[in-house]
Order: sequence, then C-alpha cells, then structure tokens
Amino acid sequence: MPLLWRVFATNAAVLAAATLVLVISPATVSFPIALTELIVLAGGLGAMLALDLMLLRRAFGPLRRLTAMMRGVDPLRPGGRATVATSDPEVAQLTGAFNEMLDRLELERRDSARRALSAQESERRRIARELHDQVGQVLTAALLQLERLQRDIDDEHRASLEDTREAVRGSLEDVRAIASRLRPEALDDLGLNSALTALTNDVARQTGISVDRSLTPAAAALSPEEELVVYRVAQEALTNAVRHSGAQRVSLTLAADNGAAELTVRDDGGGFDPATVGDGSGLRGMRERAVLIDAVLDITSTIGAGTTVRLTIR
Repeated sequence: MPLLWRVFATNAAVLAAATLVLVISPATVSFPIALTELIVLAGGLGAMLALDLMLLRRAFGPLRRLTAMMRGVDPLRPGGRATVATSDPEVAQLTGAFNEMLDRLELERRDSARRALSAQESERRRIARELHDQVGQVLTAALLQLERLQRDIDDEHRASLEDTREAVRGSLEDVRAIASRLRPEALDDLGLNSALTALTNDVARQTGISVDRSLTPAAAALSPEEELVVYRVAQEALTNAVRHSGAQRVSLTLAADNGAAELTVRDDGGGFDPATVGDGSGLRGMRERAVLIDAVLDITSTIGAGTTVRLTIR
C-alpha cells in the first residue's frame, strides 16, 4: 500500500475507533459542559492522539531508517548503499533513486578527481623538470665556478669562499630533493618497487628511523595511474609517521594476493584516536587518491600502539 493511503488508513482507523467509543459509551456532553465531562473528553483525546502517533511512527519507520543511512554516507568511503527492508513501494523507489544518485556522484567524483590529480601531477612533473634543468644547472655552474676561483684565490679569502661554496652545494642538494619529491624519477624510469626502495632509503637516511621494507613483484600488474597512487599514499604515510607519530620503526609492505595488490605502512608511534581526529589534509589526500583508482583505504590507529595504513587495489 502506498504511504499516502497507509497514513490515511491509520487516521481513519483512529477516528472510526473514537466514533465507535462515543456511540457505545453512556457518556453525554451537556451545555455548558461539566468539569467531569471535560476530563473524560480530554482523556479520550489524549488516548486517540497517542494511538495515532504510535501507528504513524510505525508507518514512517522506513523513512527514518533511510534518512539515517543517507546521513552516514561518506563520499571518501565509496561503495556504501542504502538497504532499507520495506514493503512500501514508495520508500523502495526512494531508496533505489538514492542509490542511483550515489552511483552517479561517485562516478563523477572519480572522473573529476582523476582530471584534477592528472593536472596536478603534470604540473609537478613540469616544475620538477624546470628545477632540475634550470635551477639545478645554474647552481651546478656556480659551484664549478666557485671551485675554480678557490684554486686561484689567496689563503686569506679562501675560507670565506669555501663557506659560500658549501652554501651553494647545500642549495643544489635541496633543489634536487624537492624535485625528487615533486616527481620521483625512479617511478618513471625504473618502476614502483625501485621508487619505493629509494623513498624508504631517503626516509631512513634523513630521519634516522628504522624502515623495514618488503616488496614483491605485484606492482608489475598495476597501471601507471595505480602505481602513482600507491607511491603517493606510501609517501604521505611515511611523512605522517615521521612528523606526527614519534615512531622509531616503520614497516612498508607491498604484496599481492589473488590478483589484488596491497600496500601496508605500519609504525610503532604514539597513534591517535580516529573518533576524535578528523581527516586532515594528509589523510584526506590519501582517501581522495584511493577513490581515484577505486581502491580501499583503511586507516587504523590506537593511542600508544601505532598506526596502520592499508591500501587495497582489487
């Protein structure tokens, strides 16, 4: 029965029951109305309203459950759909329309994210190339010129020139490091496993944190877009472990199982409470990249027991 007629039937049943009670009841209403008669009428009205509310609450129950499920939908955790068991065709149609809308939104969001991240990676690649080819070459030329001047200068000014040369050398290394973070050359030239190896080696060398690494040839079956997402998620997870967790040991694992690739980054840091900590820019960026390739990102953390980031590509 449609919802409209269910509500109408509910109200009609309540009114019919109230009319029947008035017909068979010996109660009468005089004019002016007596206090006892007013009390009886008020009690009857209260009982009728309570019965009507109970029946209507039952009739609108599927809508309340559907509303609660709608509010729980998270665009960064795709795949969730409303499943409200009901015999009401209107509520069933509303549930189906909502699920269809989610399908369209997730598809559009994935396409939009793919275009945005593709443009972002292209810009990263361009900036990294310019840093390497232009700024890096200028600093390299300046470093060579300073080394040549150092051989010809007198001892009085040689120490000052040495300080300048080391400053230029440090700037050159910083430029190369920035270019590498913007777009890792190893990912384009040697593949995902080599890029992850270089990434973990750099983290261990720069921070002193022990990084355990276990990589399998699973990445060979991934597309370039999936490889890039795996690398960026690993990069962000390692960065969070270094900056925020206070970890002393981090493990990175890339494995394959039944055609699925799984990246796991686990640290022994202080952890956090997911219920009280929202998605910052780093966590949100990882979730957006997972949505891009229709992967599943799971982040679990316990205060005092570290954090685990798991990316599963099916």
